[in-house]
Order: sequence, then structure tokens, then C-alpha cells
Amino acid sequence: MDFNDEKWRSWSGLMALVQEGDMEAYAKLLSEVSPLVFNYVRKRVYHPAQVEDAYQDALLKFHRARHTYQPDRPFAPWLFTVLRHAVWGSLKKRRKVTEQELQLQAVPERPVPEKEDPSLSVRLQDALSSLPEKTRQAVELLKLRGMDARSAARELGISEVALRVRAHRGYVQLRQRLTRDN
Repeated sequence: MDFNDEKWRSWSGLMALVQEGDMEAYAKLLSEVSPLVFNYVRKRVYHPAQVEDAYQDALLKFHRARHTYQPDRPFAPWLFTVLRHAVWGSLKKRRKVTEQELQLQAVPERPVPEKEDPSLSVRLQDALSSLPEKTRQAVELLKLRGMDARSAARELGISEVALRVRAHRGYVQLRQRLTRDN
């Protein structure tokens, strides 16, 4: 690959315009560089499911690093340095997530109590009904209906953070109520 050919000089010129705030030059540069970026990432990320995420990370890193390019220097070494760091960062981030995931062959079934204590069910229903409505809804969606936080938040029309705060407050209130009743 000849880094001194017309294409690389053109990209260097476009990057200089980008640094001056020319958004049309930025759009043109991205459209021309994107296939190269994708191929670079695809050749270095071996898990096909991670290629798209790593590609997006590389484009984001390119965007964030655009101010560091020095127009009097060659564009190619700068670009490949940015991409290399982006791919390594993406792979490192994915590895951390993968290491923390619990690998199960089969999802264990929940143990079903042989005999439910009817007084516990009544006490729990009473405690739930004593919660403020918004708090009770959060607890019911997450714990009784088993919804994930994103879906439950969407159903209530609130953010995940707000849902988690409501649910946490509900758990604390339930615990206080149930332990006080004992």
C-alpha cells in the first residue's frame, strides 16, 4: 500500500478541512475511509459477532481523535495508530464483559417450595399494597413478572435509572415492613 499516493494526500487535505470545521469534508472523508476502516477491523477481530461493535468503536475513536492529526504529517500512520488503539480497546472491553458472564449449559430451574406458607403470601401482598403506586409497579414488574429493567422502564415510560431507584426503595420498604411484622 503506497501511503504517498493521491488518495492518501486527498484524505490528509480533507482531514485538515475537518479540523477547520468543514462538515462536508468530514462527511466525504468518512464515506471514503469507512470501507478501509471496516476491512482493517474485520481482519483483526476474529469473532464475527464483535466486528460491527469494534467497527463502531473505531469510528468513534476516529471522531474523538480527529483534533490530534497534524496536517504536515502523513495521514496513514496517524489513522492506523488510531484504529489499532480502537480495536485493542474494543477487544479489551468485550473480553472484560465475557469474563464476567456466567457460562451455563442449561438454565437451572427455580426450586419450587414443597409447601408454601400462606401467611407469608398474605403478608407479602399486604406489604406490596402498602407501597406507593409507582414504587409498587417497579417491584412488581421486576420481581413478580420477571421483566428486565429496560422493558420494565419502557412500559412505565421512565428511564432505567429511575426504575432501579424506585425498585430499590420498594425493596427497602418491603424488608422493613416484613421484618417489623415478625
